[in-house]
Amino acid sequence: MTLSVAVICAVVVGTTFFYRSEIAHNKPELATPGNSDYYMDGATVYQLNPQGQLAYRLTAAQSLHFPDDSSRFTDIHVHYLSGTDTYWNLAAQKGRIPAGQRNLYLYDGVTGQHPTADGSVVHMTTDHAWVRPDANRIDSDAAVRATQPGQVLEGNGLRINLKTNKLNILNNVHVTYRQ
Repeated sequence: MTLSVAVICAVVVGTTFFYRSEIAHNKPELATPGNSDYYMDGATVYQLNPQGQLAYRLTAAQSLHFPDDSSRFTDIHVHYLSGTDTYWNLAAQKGRIPAGQRNLYLYDGVTGQHPTADGSVVHMTTDHAWVRPDANRIDSDAAVRATQPGQVLEGNGLRINLKTNKLNILNNVHVTYRQ
């Protein structure tokens, strides 16, 4: 009887060891996209200004964080609150925050909308732009098109002062007025 119990125990232990080693051997390795140290799908990021108030809220389809403390985003939407009565909504296919910075670089089809105090909406498009929360500024050196009712501005380079909500096109400016 004890010999049969010992044989059964040996078979159970051997079978368990075999299955555990087989499971461990066939277990898929986990990897993060793009060699990031972690990532989030459907992420919302809240950026605070130096005074601890909300500067902007960013939503992204995917957020990748890297060991050097940089981040990359896809399908980004930024709601920028500048402490004024109005705001800026920005969108882009891609974006990144370089290591050691708080600035957000948006690229691949940047669009922006800004409701003004009189109820009209300014629409802006460019290839790329920097959102600089510590300076309360958005800027770009790319071609820019900005429209609002009755006016189209086109040129190169952009600076938006988020404290005053003033949009300036810097070079080669063309303005078209329409009814």
